[in-house]
Order: sequence, then C-alpha cells, then structure tokens
Amino acid sequence: MLKFNGLVIWRLGSRAIIRKYSSPSATVFKIEKIESSKSTSDKNITSPETKIRDNPSLVAAAFASINSPESEDSRKPSPKSVKLNRHQILENEIAKANDVNSLLLVAENPIVSRRHALKMVSTLSEWSSTNKVKLSDFEKDPRFLKLCRILARSTSSQALSSLTMAEDLSTVLGITGDDEAARLIGNLSLTQMIKVMKALHSKGRRSTPLLRALSHNITNQSEQLDLKKSADLLFAMASLNFPDPVLMDRICNDVISNLKSNQDKPAVVTSIMVSLGLLRYRHEAALSALADWLQTHKDVCRASDVASAVVTFGTVDFVPPLSDGLVENALSLKEEEMMKPSSWLDLVFSLLTLSQARDDHLLSTVRPDFIDKLLSAGEIPIPARRKLMAIDAYISLKFPQHGARLAEDISVGVPIVYTKEKALYVQSIMDTFKTLVSADAFMKRECYSGMGFLYDAEFALNSKCHPVPLEKAVNDKSVHRIAVLGLDYHDMTRRTVVPLGVNQLYTKLLEMKGFKVLQIPYTEFNPKDKLVTRVQYIEKRLKQIVSNSL
Repeated sequence: MLKFNGLVIWRLGSRAIIRKYSSPSATVFKIEKIESSKSTSDKNITSPETKIRDNPSLVAAAFASINSPESEDSRKPSPKSVKLNRHQILENEIAKANDVNSLLLVAENPIVSRRHALKMVSTLSEWSSTNKVKLSDFEKDPRFLKLCRILARSTSSQALSSLTMAEDLSTVLGITGDDEAARLIGNLSLTQMIKVMKALHSKGRRSTPLLRALSHNITNQSEQLDLKKSADLLFAMASLNFPDPVLMDRICNDVISNLKSNQDKPAVVTSIMVSLGLLRYRHEAALSALADWLQTHKDVCRASDVASAVVTFGTVDFVPPLSDGLVENALSLKEEEMMKPSSWLDLVFSLLTLSQARDDHLLSTVRPDFIDKLLSAGEIPIPARRKLMAIDAYISLKFPQHGARLAEDISVGVPIVYTKEKALYVQSIMDTFKTLVSADAFMKRECYSGMGFLYDAEFALNSKCHPVPLEKAVNDKSVHRIAVLGLDYHDMTRRTVVPLGVNQLYTKLLEMKGFKVLQIPYTEFNPKDKLVTRVQYIEKRLKQIVSNSL
C-alpha cells in the first residue's frame, strides 16, 4: 500500500472497488492488477477512472480482443495434452522403426512407459524369432536392459534370461502381473497373442484375466486364423479348460474357410477334431467339413486320424451326414493298427455310443489277452475301466449267447460318485420328487447300475401315472419302471446342447434292462424355479413317457 498525506490510500489489487476505512479522511481504491514490468513513481499516480476517460480507445481494444479468435501463438496446450501428444509421438516412432538401432533410440526418451517398453521388447522378440535380427545384436545394449528393468520389476538379467530362453513375448508377460498383462494384450499382434496362449498352456497357468483378454482380442482381429493357429488355440483352450464360446465359434468358421487350402496335412485336421471333442463343442458345420476333408483325403490319412474323428463323433453324439465312408474306414480298422491298446478301447467304445460297433469289436475288448495289454502300461485308469464295464454290460444284454465276460476284478474298487455340482442338481430333483413319490418303498435313490455308472432314482408307475411299490413292479409288465438321469452342464455338449454320447449310451443300456428313462437336462429343469413349477415339469414328462408306452 502507498499512503499520501494521510488522505488517500492506493491498494494494488484485482478489482476496482472503493472501500472506506474507519478514518473519515482515508479512502481505499482497489484497482486492476498492474504489470510488474511497469515502474510506478511514488509521486505521480493517476486514477484508473481518469485513464479510461482520457483514453477511450483502450476499452474498444479490450472488447475487440475478446471478440477476436485467439491467435495460434497465444494458445498454449495444457500440460496433460502435451504429455499425451508426446506419448503418441513415441508410439509412432516405435511403429516406424525398422532396425535395432532406430527402435532402441526411442528407449532413450525419458517418458518411456511400461506400455512402450512392452511394444519395443515384443517387436525385438518377433524380429529375433523370424531371424531378422540376432539376440546378440541387442542383448547387452544398455537401452535394451533399461526396457527389461521397466518390464521386469526385478533385475534386468532375469528379464533378459527369460527372453533368451523363450525367444517370444510369453515370458515377458509371465514377468508382469496378470491384470497388468491383460491390459497390455491389445498391443500384441495375432501371432504374439497365440504364443502367449500356448505359453499359458505349456506352463499349466490358467490366468482368467489374461485368458479373457486374449480371447476378446483374438476374436476381434480382422486377420483370418489359418489351420495351424486354429489348432494351437483350440488345444490350448481344451488343456486350460477355457471354452470361450465366441472365440470357439470364430475359430470353427475360419477352419471351414481354410480347409480347402490344405491338401496333405492330416495332422492339423486331426488336432482340431480332437480338441473339439475335448471341449465337447458340437459345431456341426465344422465337424461335417472336417469329416468331409478326411474322406476326400483318405490316401494321406493314418489309422489314428480316422479313429480320432470317430472318438470325437462319439463324444458329441453326432455323425456328420455323408460321412458313411469315414465310418466304414473306422469299422475296417484293426487293433494292430492302433498305437496303444487304450486307443483301440476308445475307438470301440465310441463306435458303441454311435450304435456302429460290431460284436467282434466289442468282444475283442473284454478278452483276457487284451486286458493284459492294458495292464502292461500300468494300472488301468478308472475311465477306461468304466468303459470296459459298459461294453461288457452291452454284450451280456445284446449277445447273451457269448460266454466271454469281463474279469470281475476290473469292476472292483471303481469309485462312482457325483461331483459337488452334480450332487446339488440331483438333490434338487429328488426334493421335487418328494411331492410325487414320498415313501421309500416307492422310490430308490442313487442307484448303482452295475454297468459303470449311477442313475439318480428308480420308481414305478401304473397306466394312470400313480406310483406302485417297487416290490410289486418287479415282474409286472403292466407297470412302467422309470429310471431317472439328471443331466447337468457337464453331461451336455456345448453350442448345440444335447446329452453327451456316453449319457445316450447309459440311457440305451437302461432301456435294454427294461426301464423307461426320464432324462432331466439342466436346460429344462432349473433348481431355482418355484417348487410348483418343477413339479409341473416332472408330471408333464412322466405323462409323456407313459402315454408313449401305451
């Protein structure tokens, strides 16, 4: 503040406001900010109002400057936009780089982020894998080591050694966290994303965030997947139990498009066929196209290619139309043509589920010498023993004149229990049945078939759908013996949702024993529905079964 003669006080401020202080002789003026570059004399100060009155052009100039557009020189970008522009420039420089030096020159920039480091290391990795450059060209370069430190969150030697061993991007992603790696997936090429998927499979690492990001980005790629990429993806998805339906549909469509270009490579076709079976993915158009290829190129196909196709058909319970030639080729195969005894068992069991097996096929699997062959590889796995039990049961029911039977010790100690999810689903079905068949004398639960599987319940109905005690129903042909098979998500195929081939075989075996089978798929029966809704569904299905039997 400047004070003159105790009468007027000038205050340099930002507004032209007059304030009166307590002294009647003191008046305060608050005027617009004065530029610091202008010096003021203590003895020569002019009132702002006087300045404006003396120079009216000043007001006009002020309003003109407001109305006129801001010049390019006066506009200054915000620090945030400058930062974004710098990052964009950096990304453009990475994209334009065509050799090691021009790429690592970008790494000298102080604002290199993890995103930029990943792009540069992935580019170097791709160049190295395609022999465009050698690892020795950059592995000791300080700029490359800087990128490794940015990515690794550890010593650069660890990141470098990982890259050296794998020579692809998957190990770089293995160093970073799953969530962060998932966010960076969009920067990768299609080939790199497939490498990451294969790396996750080889390490047995089921990272859900990473798999979802890979699936989403691969699906949205405009580049078509060739047969090798499709086979690698499907096998990795099957091994990791990650059946993303959108990606699988995309893969199958690309397989159909690219099959014509393959003339002499049955291995990749078989790999795709096997993976579709493991995933229980009933894409009928793709399965038909694959079967047609195997038939057309039978001269280059091995016995294992034909057998693998039939196993997949048996799994999803689907025989493609116009594939009679392929089935005939499978029927003509001999046990000696299979690489392992277990492969012959899988083939015969699949032919049985498709109702194509001959009696000589079936009998060959229960002979003592074949069992010895299975035992030569070690103890027979539980799934294989259950297959043997089902085949043996079919033989005894279909060809009772044959004396050959499976050794009893095969079925001893075979655990047949529900999974946790299946147990909850079956329990919901049983709770619903309590309103229809309440007494234990009328219903038997968790029934062991003796044929390698459980069925959920057994009861009997007369022609009016009234329950009949089980003891009276044993020899009464006028009574309908009902066997219940609850089918949860794991008992059904994907895409086209139908019971798996093995469940259709179990249904057939129960029917051969005189039961009417009530299949209750999860697509029709929801445990969360009201009890009355579930009861109505069961009643409707039972009436259909009884009416169809009359």
